[in-house]
Amino acid sequence: MFGFLAIFIGALSAVQSRINGQLSRDIHNGLAAALISFTTGWVILFVLVFGLKKEREGLFTIIRALKHRKLRYWEAMAGVMGGFFVSVQSITVPQIGVALFTISTVAGQTSASLLVDKIGLSPSGKKRVTLSRVFVATATLFSVAVAVFPDLRHSTFKFIPLFLSLLVGITIAFQQAINGRLNAVAKSPLATTWMNFATGGIVIFVALCFTLLRGGNIGPLPHNIWLYTGGSIGVIFVAVSAFIIKNLGVLNFILFSVTGQLIGAVMLDWLAPARVGALSGYLITGTLMTLLSIAFSRFYEARKA
Repeated sequence: MFGFLAIFIGALSAVQSRINGQLSRDIHNGLAAALISFTTGWVILFVLVFGLKKEREGLFTIIRALKHRKLRYWEAMAGVMGGFFVSVQSITVPQIGVALFTISTVAGQTSASLLVDKIGLSPSGKKRVTLSRVFVATATLFSVAVAVFPDLRHSTFKFIPLFLSLLVGITIAFQQAINGRLNAVAKSPLATTWMNFATGGIVIFVALCFTLLRGGNIGPLPHNIWLYTGGSIGVIFVAVSAFIIKNLGVLNFILFSVTGQLIGAVMLDWLAPARVGALSGYLITGTLMTLLSIAFSRFYEARKA
C-alpha cells in the first residue's frame, strides 16, 4: 500500500511540475512561480493546522520539542532543502535543460538515499547496502536517462549547474529522512508539512529578492485559477511522504515516487500534451524499465527474506 501511495504522489508531482512550469512561463520568473506555489500551499496549511485541534497540537508538539531539545533545530529545517531545490532548479534548468537537470537530481537522490538508509537517518532505521538495492538504484537512474533522452539535444553541459543539480538531488534524500524524523515526533503530517512550507518559503523569498535586485522582473499574474493549484499538490506530496517514509525507507520511497513521476508524465503527455510529439517511445520505455527494475528488486528481496 505504501509503495502505491508513493507512486501516486509521484504522479501528482508531475502534474505540479506542469502547473508550476506554465505559471513560470506566464510570469517569466521561476522563483516567483515557486514562491506563489509555496505561499498558496502554506495558506491552506495555516487554515488546516490551526483549524483542526489534532494538527494544531502536532505543531505545538514540534515547538515544545525544539524548546526542550527533544528535537534539534536542523530536524525542523527540512523545508530549507526543498526551497534550495526549487531555487537551484529555477537557476540551472535554463542553463543546462530539463533533461540533464532531471538526470543529475535523480542521481543525487538515489545515491544519497543508499547512504541515508545505511546510517539510519530516517525513522525506518538502518538498511544495509545490498546488491539488489544498488541494482535498482542504478537501473532507475538509467531508466530516467532513457525517458528524457529526446530532450538531451536541448541540453548544454556546464559543470557548475550540473554540480548544483546533483547537490540538490542529494539534499532531497536527506529532506525526506528528516521529515520522517519530524513527523515521528509531531505525529501530524500536516504540522510537519507546515514547517516545510514555512522554512522553504523563506529560502525562495530570499533568492527571489536577490534576483530582483540584480535586475530580474515578474510579469503580470495570469487569470487561470488552475495555475495556482501547485501549492495544494505540494501539500499532499510532503504530508503523504512524511507519513509513509517510516514504512518504506528513503531509497524505496524515492524509487517509487520517481516511477510515479514518469507514469504521471506519460499520462499527461497522452491526455494533455504540452507540445506535438511530447509522448515519445523513450518516455514509455523508461517508465516500463523503472517498473520492471523495482519489481525485480522486490522479488529478489522477498526471496532472500
